[in-house]
Amino acid sequence: MSFREWHDRWWNARVVEPHTLRGDASSIKNHVLPYWADWEMRAITRMDVQSWVRSLIEKGAGAAAIKRAYNLTSSVMRAAVDDDVIAVTPCRSIDLPQIAVKPPQWFTLDQAQSILDELPAAWRAMCLLGFYTGLRWGELAGLHRHRIDQRRSRLFVVEVNTKSGIKEYPKSSKSRREVPLPPHVLEVLERHVHRLERDAVVFTTITKGRAGRRLDDGNWRRQTWWPAVASAYCFDSDGEQHLVPRYPPHSMRHTCASWLVQKGVSLYEVQHLLGHESFQTTQRYAHLQPDAHKAVLGAWERLDAPLTIAA
Repeated sequence: MSFREWHDRWWNARVVEPHTLRGDASSIKNHVLPYWADWEMRAITRMDVQSWVRSLIEKGAGAAAIKRAYNLTSSVMRAAVDDDVIAVTPCRSIDLPQIAVKPPQWFTLDQAQSILDELPAAWRAMCLLGFYTGLRWGELAGLHRHRIDQRRSRLFVVEVNTKSGIKEYPKSSKSRREVPLPPHVLEVLERHVHRLERDAVVFTTITKGRAGRRLDDGNWRRQTWWPAVASAYCFDSDGEQHLVPRYPPHSMRHTCASWLVQKGVSLYEVQHLLGHESFQTTQRYAHLQPDAHKAVLGAWERLDAPLTIAA
């Protein structure tokens, strides 16, 4: 059996989200089938897979794209083992390029305030909520009024807005969570929702003739977020005026985490607030902790005779 024949059977049997299928289809079309389509399944060895990865690197494919293509190929092979098409998967002990982890991009308090001031009034409540809760954009755009507990100053993350519609489940089991609201944020939110029906989505389109529809991420960025960022200025420590950094809406989430960690909130608490599946994701903010280097500096101060250089 050829790789293409088995791939087609495997693909038609998959049960995944539509947006995942679209991304996977692109990866397979660009990186997987052009190389493996005509190979006989049982002829593929571990070294063949490693050579394929090397060829993708040499062609300039990014580390993330290579990892996705490899994971899909590995899934194809594991399914072939389960169905007795091959005896053992060749996708084992494969060296993949390292994906560089970018430091989180976050705004200072002045920069965030400047962005809020530049936003149209209709969107200030949404972004204020983003800065103070760290909700993902899809969680903000999928929030329903009845998920806001005004008496306890809490909201519950349950629904999420995706490209294929609003889902009744979040990204992962840990994403379904309870998030506290500061009093001033709750006050703004109450003013925003007081005329909405109980089951209404809190943030929807406002364009005349199209109001009340589900938000589209790309349209909202283009029409709302980027114009506000492009007009927002802040002052540096020398009193010079600069445009705020051109960070995407997801940076509201990073900003929330960064501010909390700098004020002494534990990484454990931040993990649960943001709904991170892995603690490693939250550790990106560890360097912002107030006492991040306290132990190291204290150890140097306790040296009996520190090294010196004559003036």
